[in-house]
Order: sequence, then structure tokens, then C-alpha cells
Amino acid sequence: MSLMSILTDILFVGHSLVGAELPPMVQSALQDRGHEARVEAHLIPGAPLQFNWDYSDASHGVNGRARLETGEVDVLILTEAVPLDNHVTWSDSVGQVARWAGLAWQKNPETQVFVYETWHSLKSGPGVAIENDADSGLPWATRLANDLPVWESLTEKANAERPNGSDPVRIIPAGQAMLLADAAAKAGELPGIASINELFHDDIHPNGKGLYLVAMVQFASITGENPEGLPARLFRTWPNRAAIVSDDLAFAMQRIAWKAVTDQRAREDRRQGAADTLAPVQQAGTQIQPDVLNFPPITNTNLAVGVAGISDWSVQQPFLDVMKTARPWTAHMNGQWEGLGHDDLAAAGRLDPNGWLLSAPPEAGGVSTILLTDLPPEAAGIAGRYIMRWKGKGTPLLGGRAQEQHPEAGGIGFDFQPGEGGVIITMPAIDPSDPIRDITVVRADRMADLDAGRLFNPDWLNRIRGVKLIRLMDWMETNNSKLAALVDRPKMTDYTWARKGVPVEVMVALANELNADPWFTLPHLAEDDLVREYARIVQSELRPERRAWVEYSNEMWNEMFGQARWAKERAAERWGDDQAGVQYYAMRAAEIAGIWAEVFTDDSRLVRVIATHTGWLGREADILDAPLVVAEGRPEPYRSFDAYAVTGYFSARLVDDEKYAMVKEWLAESRAADPNNPLALALARGAEEVEDGRHSGKPEGSIDDMLTNVFPHHAEVARDHGLELVMYEGGSHIVGLGAALDDPEIATYLTTLSYTPEIGALYRKLMAGWSELTDAPFNAFVDISYPSKWGSWGALRHLGDDNPRWQALTKG
Repeated sequence: MSLMSILTDILFVGHSLVGAELPPMVQSALQDRGHEARVEAHLIPGAPLQFNWDYSDASHGVNGRARLETGEVDVLILTEAVPLDNHVTWSDSVGQVARWAGLAWQKNPETQVFVYETWHSLKSGPGVAIENDADSGLPWATRLANDLPVWESLTEKANAERPNGSDPVRIIPAGQAMLLADAAAKAGELPGIASINELFHDDIHPNGKGLYLVAMVQFASITGENPEGLPARLFRTWPNRAAIVSDDLAFAMQRIAWKAVTDQRAREDRRQGAADTLAPVQQAGTQIQPDVLNFPPITNTNLAVGVAGISDWSVQQPFLDVMKTARPWTAHMNGQWEGLGHDDLAAAGRLDPNGWLLSAPPEAGGVSTILLTDLPPEAAGIAGRYIMRWKGKGTPLLGGRAQEQHPEAGGIGFDFQPGEGGVIITMPAIDPSDPIRDITVVRADRMADLDAGRLFNPDWLNRIRGVKLIRLMDWMETNNSKLAALVDRPKMTDYTWARKGVPVEVMVALANELNADPWFTLPHLAEDDLVREYARIVQSELRPERRAWVEYSNEMWNEMFGQARWAKERAAERWGDDQAGVQYYAMRAAEIAGIWAEVFTDDSRLVRVIATHTGWLGREADILDAPLVVAEGRPEPYRSFDAYAVTGYFSARLVDDEKYAMVKEWLAESRAADPNNPLALALARGAEEVEDGRHSGKPEGSIDDMLTNVFPHHAEVARDHGLELVMYEGGSHIVGLGAALDDPEIATYLTTLSYTPEIGALYRKLMAGWSELTDAPFNAFVDISYPSKWGSWGALRHLGDDNPRWQALTKG
């Protein structure tokens, strides 16, 4: 839609990114299309809108306020000074846009008001520190993408206050055009321009070529017309060589300008509901997907699951407040996204006791966290409108996959769709008198639940409700844990629970919500006071009909984990034998079991667990009987426990170095046998191999090996020691090993195989055999996790998944 039939007088209000050359270029472009408009400018170099208002008579050019008073201005183009965040925080940018627009509308209600989006210094980037620019450490292109919603937010107050019949304030997306030009230059699609720097004469001011691009964006925004076909030369003569624009370059810039403007108009129209009517902010953006309500419930009454670890990339999404899954802070240093981490910032006194930022290192290019990261598009149920709220002065900057940002519900609303990347939160300059803190991020339709004190995502609860037991090892960050002292334990008020684990109060709350037994794995460094406090909280807060399971650490024989190496060192110190690490494990495990037993006076509510290296038959003797421990006058460790735990994993080591060539041959034969279903033959053979090793003649680790050899052995050990046989982890352990790990064809094959009906059938076979030996639940590792070359550990691949493996587990 062209607006020029009603427009004759255009006024810029701004600073040097308008400058003396841009207005006549815009006027020349308009005149070339037959629009006889007058373009004027009110300019004060470096000045924010507030200063321009207060000192309007000091303008280099016309007096903007005086021109508006005449009622003759038909188009008002405002731009704010940069760094943008500083002025939004300290110069009342939102209020000043409303102030200027209000005067324009008061004198001429038909005035079309625009906010001209600009850009920051090209020097921006990791490791860069620019004075008074807290976000200078972010890459220039990232800042352009991140800042667009901030520019859009400048229009909100003016639009809310505009007179009936007046058009809403719109954005002139020159910064987005620069972003497109940057990408085009890198792709070799901007004739004669190899780098965006060639459009600038310093780090922020465009040269003649750059101004040509900006003029095309201004023209397209003002008129609603495609600028393609406008002349390359908008001056009577070229002012200098840097201003010369070839016809090919002009055409490429016109196309970029038109894309930027039409994309921006589409964004605005989605928010408005129609091209000329501004809709309420709450109606903007991504539609929330239906909740996960229609899947069959869990009917297997003897199912346990391990809950997947807390991380910013987890598809589990267990909490209403997504900030609790955020990655710990990163201060960007030395030209990299990475730099100083949480521990570095805390050691320098830059974090409060809950982890909120008190100050940023002056040499850092910004301090950020990220959440909702790299979630697969299939996880569509996570999409929706989210609200970020906080306390303190300043506004955290949202970027990445946070789209359609607007002030909303006392914070900032944004749309999120799963995909590559995440939602980035970057802290602005911190006001030490009232620092930003208590950030929460919640889906808008669940904000009331969070405010009412609820913790858990109902979609997740609906998928796992019905399990008998939940093992919390990954929630406790047990592997490689550094937690030792009570004072350092995870707390409800921690800014994220993805750093050192979930508070014990939350784990008990989950068990109570699900009416399931919780299984705790205490960190290997845990001091007695920490152990006792965990036991006290669980004993006090767990539903009385539920039993608490307690285990000391995890796989203290597996030297992939720091706790196993630590145990070897302690054994060497104590007994001069670094091969006795499992005996040290058993000794300390018995001590911890004793502390819990002291707290739980009702032993019917407590299950004390000792575990073994399942595949090393006979290794359990050193754990249960521990002769070095007994030689010190202590009782055999097994006497301190109620249950003996093993794994229920199966894989037949399907793709280790010995079987790699065999599986590659299957894949080649499979492709040849059925090009339309190239994995079919290989999948069938893989399931057969996993069942009994029939193709390789090597059944170790197969289903049949577990049922005829491994499980019966451990069942006999448990009986001999008067312990209940239980499972701490189990299920598919199908993952590439050795050379196969980095073979993408193998990764695709294994992640497909892991969720086939054949694997579902093997689960049923294994669970049936397990139930013949013990009444303890089958313990699947883990509930929800997306498959990769590192393994297909999740029984579900995302909250909306359904697959034969999950069906086998949940039906029993």
C-alpha cells in the first residue's frame, strides 16, 4: 500500500546515523517515483530523543518540535541514540517516542510515525569492551538480531496512547537490512562487496554505499513500494568514490531493502491482526500447542525410571520455570562465546549467594545464559508464548530464538519454537543498588500455576505419572560431583538447577506429586552433615506411605567417573591398594546407610541400596564382603543394606570394533535389498543380534545372556546375603563404540533401531525374565532424552513421542 497520496512533508529526528546526506537521498528516490515530498531533518549528533526534545532549538537543521507544531508533518521518523540498551534504561526511550508521536498526532492525527532501527559499532564482538556499551562483547550480527525486539518495544507506549484513527507506529528496519547485507556479502551475493565493512567509513557510520541501502529501506517503508528499479545514483554527482553504487549493487540492495521491509511489515501485521489495526500484545505470535493429554496412561504397576539430567538442551522440560534449566553464566572473553564461568564469577565476588549477577568483569564482552537450546522440531509441544519476569533495575536482553518480543504481564513476552540455537538472556549494565535478580521464564498459559507455587510441567507429569519409583541420580548431578558441605547444597533459590543439581525439597515434592518412591544417590564427597540433612528432609516431607531409597554415589567402579578414581586414591591411602576402590566404596556406603537409618526410625520407610559392577561376575564379593574393611574390625558391608542393585542393560555390544564391519555389511546389503526401505534388513538383523548374538556368535550382553547368565548369578548372590535384588538402571545400551561412534550412518541406524517394534519386543522379554527373579521394578534409564550418536537413552524422545519401546515399558 502506498502512503504517498496523503504524504507531502517528511521529518527525521535523530543524530548522525541520519546525518546530512540521507534525507536528500530519500527525497531523490521519492521524486524519481513521482512523489513530490519535502524531506527535512532535526539533527543533534549523538543525542537521544530526550535531549532532542529538551534542546530542540539547538538542532543542526530544522527545529523538530516547531515543525510538528505547524501540523504540516505527514511522516515523522524518529531514531534513538546507541548503545540502545543504555538509552532504553536511562533515557526513557519508550516515553520519548510516545512524547514526539503525541505532539505529531495532536497537530495532525494523520501523521505516520516510524522508528528508524539502526545498529551498533562494527567493533562489537567477543572479547571487545566498548565504553558505556555493556553488550559490546556480542557479535555485531547477533546484536542486530537481538535488538530488533527492543526497537519494536519503543513503539508500545505510543501505540497504546495513539488517537482513534491514527496509524500505529512502525519500524523502519535498516538494522535488519544491514544484517541481510552482511550475510549477502559473506555469501558473495553483494556485487563488488566482500565484507559489510565496505559499506562503512568508520565503525558505525555508513559511507555512500551504505547510505544507499538505508535510503532504499526508508523509501520502501514510507511508500510501501518495492524500490527495485530506482536509479543507482541518487546524487546529482557522486560525492566521492566510496559513494559509487553500480547498477548490479543497487539492484541487490533494493532487493535486500524490500525483503527487510516486507518481513518487518509481516511481523507487525501478525501482531496487529490486520494491516492497520494494532491488536493486543497478548494475541501475538506462536500458537501454543495442545498439552500432552491424549497418550495412554502407564498401566505397568512395576515400572521405575531414572529422570534425565537438568540441562538447557533437555527435551524433558520438567519445570514450569524454564530458567531453572538455564546454563550457568558465561562471561564472554578473548573473542569467544566461552570465557569466565559461574565459579570464576563467584570467586571474584560478582554473584550473590543465589547466583544472580552483581557486576560484570570490565574486560568481558557480556554475561549471558541460554535455555531451550537445540530442541528438536518434533518437540512442538514446547512451543508457545513465554513470559520473562524479574526484579531489579534494568532489562535483561532476550535474543536467539526469543521472537516477537513485547512488554507483557509485568515482563517481556516472547514466542518460542524449537529448533537450532536457544533463547539467550544477556544481562545489561548492573545497578549495584538494585541488581537484576529472580528471573523467571514460564509459558504464558502456565504463569498462574507458577505464581501459585507449583513446580512441575504438567505435560511431563502426564507422561510419567504411574511409575512406581524414580531414580534421581542425574537430577543430583551425582557423577563427578563436587558437592561435599551442607552449606553448598542446591537450594530452592538458586538461579539455575542445571549447575550443581536439584534441591532435595524439589525431588521429594516430585515423589509426592507422582505418589512414587524416590531413589537418592548421595555424592561421593558428601560430609556427614549433608547426608544427615538430606535424610532429615526426606523423612519429614515424603508422604508416609512411600519408601525412600538411598544409595551412595553411582558406579564407584566405573573409572569414566571421577568418583571411581577418587575411591581408588582413598583406598591406596588407607590400605596401600589402589585396586580396592570398591571396598572403600562399600565402607563409606555402609556409613551413609547408617546415618539414614538413624534418622528414619521406621525402617519400613527406608531401602538402603548397595550396587555392583553387573557385568563383572564375582566382583561383588569385594563390595559385599570387603575383606580390607572387615580386617579393620568393621562388619561386612552387606549387613548395612536392604537391597542389592544391578543393571538391566542389553546391547550385545552391537557396534563395537569387533562387530563394526559386520554391521556395515548389513547396511550395504539392506540398501541393495530394498532401496525404498534401506534399513529394513539391517534392523531385523540388529534386533536378532541383540537378542542372542546369533549373527556374530558372541552373545555377551545380549538379552539371552542377561536372562540365562547375568541375572541368575546376581539373584543367587542377593539370596545368599539376605538382600532384595533390585535394578538401578536398565534397558537398551545400544550405542556405537570405538570407530563406530563417529560414523553418521551407524548413528542413524542405531537411533532408528532403538525404537523399533523388535526392540519393544525385547524389552517385554527382558522384563518378563526379570520379574521371575524379583518383585523389584524394572528401572528404565531414562524417562525422556533425544537420541544422538552418544546413545538412545530416552524411553521417550520428547514429550509428544510414542514408540514401541515406551509402549512395552508402560504396558508391562
